[in-house]
Amino acid sequence: MPATYLSATPHQAIMAPAAASLVTPVLGAATSAGWRLARHGPVLPAPACISPAAASHVTRAALTTADVSTTGAASGGACAAGRRHLVHATPRALGAKSARSQAVLPLQSPPQPGAPRRRALPSTTTVSALPEFVGALAASPYRDYYVLAGAAVGAVVWVKLFDYLAANGTLEQKLSRKLVHTTTGPIFVLTWALFSANPMARVLAAVVPMLNFMRLFAVGTGLVSDPGLVNSVSRSGDRTELLKGPLFYVVTLVAATVLCWRDNPAGLIAVSMMCGGDGLADIVGRRLGRGNPLPYNTQKSVAGSVAMLVGGYGMAYGLISLFCGLGFFACYPPATLFGCLGAVALAATAVESLPINKWVDDNVSVPIVAAALSLVLLPQPAEAAAAVASAAAAVVPVAAAGMAVTTVAAAAAGSISLSV
Repeated sequence: MPATYLSATPHQAIMAPAAASLVTPVLGAATSAGWRLARHGPVLPAPACISPAAASHVTRAALTTADVSTTGAASGGACAAGRRHLVHATPRALGAKSARSQAVLPLQSPPQPGAPRRRALPSTTTVSALPEFVGALAASPYRDYYVLAGAAVGAVVWVKLFDYLAANGTLEQKLSRKLVHTTTGPIFVLTWALFSANPMARVLAAVVPMLNFMRLFAVGTGLVSDPGLVNSVSRSGDRTELLKGPLFYVVTLVAATVLCWRDNPAGLIAVSMMCGGDGLADIVGRRLGRGNPLPYNTQKSVAGSVAMLVGGYGMAYGLISLFCGLGFFACYPPATLFGCLGAVALAATAVESLPINKWVDDNVSVPIVAAALSLVLLPQPAEAAAAVASAAAAVVPVAAAGMAVTTVAAAAAGSISLSV
């Protein structure tokens, strides 16, 4: 039976890529070592043998002028060493979309034993599917619930990580506690940007710290046993400490979320001074504060106070720049923002340095002073100020009742632990 092949002049020929699979040579003639060519259609070897350099200049234009003919068996024989068969196909067989395409298909030699392999490029389908998936989530009516679930799981995982590091001795207990203190708040605040514009989004976002509130309350009162949590967030390992500073910490996050949200920088500043300021002050003060105590409070140091000033200011500036850049509120002139943040950071640092910890926890005094000064010093949009006032009127009574219940529970838990 005669063999069918495609013939063309050298400048019209096209070389099939080496990435294709098997095509049986005509009458069983052998191809070069390991060289197998294929396409989706009836692709057959051509009679010509040319050098790889010549084949690299062949274009797709040859597909438009290739002629189909029938000849005997001798034309499909093997090529000499260093040369390759040309294999041709119709545009339909190659799946060509346009006969005018001039893309050059270079000849690729078969892989040699021991030669390094090229890394495969990422799938176009996989890469393009990611933005589509994210867009589908953003347009979903359940978007806020997805973000809430992710933030809640992330918060637990983050704290559990420091629980583990403190339990196996990688981090000392006090450093673990302060790292949780410094990082948890700003990470939670960053999730605000993922919520939708729904008015109830702030309430859903506040569920995350409320869940932490319930967890701290349960462990602090002894309803639930969690030694890892106690070791990572308490100073002495006493579970009742969870009902003091750590509990006030999550209450501050709830208040900043519900009262200020992402359209008022006062909440961002309050969280920054409590986390980036107060948290960093303790870390730096314990390491660099020896020999430079404050004259009016020997429990605090100059190094710790400087760290609070710089850390609180830097975190507040970064968060405000991010959220105003995302369009949640109007950006302030640099001079205005510099002056206001400087005054707020100085006031918060002064309050943190006072010897009043026995009566007022830093996680209460510092954010209250920072938020109050921010509302006074920074120009506030009328709608944002009204939102803060209305939310405060609704939340403050509930918060006061909650704090009273917490205080009673802490006293009861403390008396029980002392008696034991």
